[in-house]
Amino acid sequence: MCKKTLLIMLSGCFFLFSTVSYAVPEVTGEPVIVQHLGKLGWPQDDVVSTPYLTQVLANDINDLHGKLSCELIISTPGNYHMALKDAMFGEPILGHVGLLEQATTLNQFKVSICWSTSPPVSIDQIAAEALQFKNIKMVGRPSLVMAPGKVMNDLVANDMVDETTRQPFLVNQGNVILIRGDKADIIKNVCDLGNTGIRVVTPNPDLEPGSFGNFSSTIFDVADQNSFGCIATDLFNSIFNKQHLADFDLSVFKNPYNIDGVLSIFGRGSAPRGTGAKWVASSRIMHRDIPYALCHNEADAAVIFYHQAVYLKATLAPTGCHLIIVPLGGTVEDPQPLPGNRVGTLHIAKVKGSYAKKVNDARDKIYDFLTTDPIWTQILEGHGMRRP
Repeated sequence: MCKKTLLIMLSGCFFLFSTVSYAVPEVTGEPVIVQHLGKLGWPQDDVVSTPYLTQVLANDINDLHGKLSCELIISTPGNYHMALKDAMFGEPILGHVGLLEQATTLNQFKVSICWSTSPPVSIDQIAAEALQFKNIKMVGRPSLVMAPGKVMNDLVANDMVDETTRQPFLVNQGNVILIRGDKADIIKNVCDLGNTGIRVVTPNPDLEPGSFGNFSSTIFDVADQNSFGCIATDLFNSIFNKQHLADFDLSVFKNPYNIDGVLSIFGRGSAPRGTGAKWVASSRIMHRDIPYALCHNEADAAVIFYHQAVYLKATLAPTGCHLIIVPLGGTVEDPQPLPGNRVGTLHIAKVKGSYAKKVNDARDKIYDFLTTDPIWTQILEGHGMRRP
């Protein structure tokens, strides 16, 4: 328990008052899960080739089946995928030839490389030596892994990675509030998330506990450690501890064609259930589901990584989804995280195991770039992150 001292002058006299900063409350409420009635138009990685069967708005793997085997597999969380994409495919403005091309051009580096950008699943993925994406199973043991600190600690404890290769390689710039454009006059700071009618979307508390803990704790701690005019415990409880699934008739979710019924849970349709679910959560992958909920009017606001918010705002604007960033310290252009705003670090390490020399050589090339190359620093800064 952290105590702070407040100095107040009243009638020419000074009085000392002790205020208390409390621990983040336990979550006892239940979220309504994001429902996918539509799609978002995500950009694809590479140039279009022929034949071309991709339905861009579908964002699913429906018409490709089988097992995908790659020699060098990288298991990494998805929140910084935009920077990793530039590292792997290249960044012409910086004169950077992508690692994917570098690692497959020279004979000694001719390897097939695959990487996943999902919630941190490296422990299970290493053990299973497989990762399923709908109809495609990526088969093989990852040889390089990136993870937040807690997950990396577990990887070390389970003797899955070479601890001597563990290094921090990325630091974010804290969190911001990402809101629907039509809420710009209503949501000005973290306390406004508690207002009646404001629907908050978060990562799934059970399936993405790291991200959920980061964002939910930021809501509480920023309110608790700064003067925004609300009581942090009341704010937290209003979002996370007053809603229960018994409050809703979720039987409408069993029929996805009952669009009006589904919309009603989110306060929309011809018979909205009040202002909608206060707390909405991702089904599995928060960097896909959170923007979906905002763009498809299932939620109004989310606390999310600054660099993700910048990416989502720019990427989804051409699709007609207008999002606005509300800083939690500093400005949109120059974030200065307030006290209580969680700043996260990602770590990289080499997975233990026996791999072919060409795989080890290619892995070393990627590892060295992400830990020592100044171009990686420039890529990170271009996406709102930095090197440790």
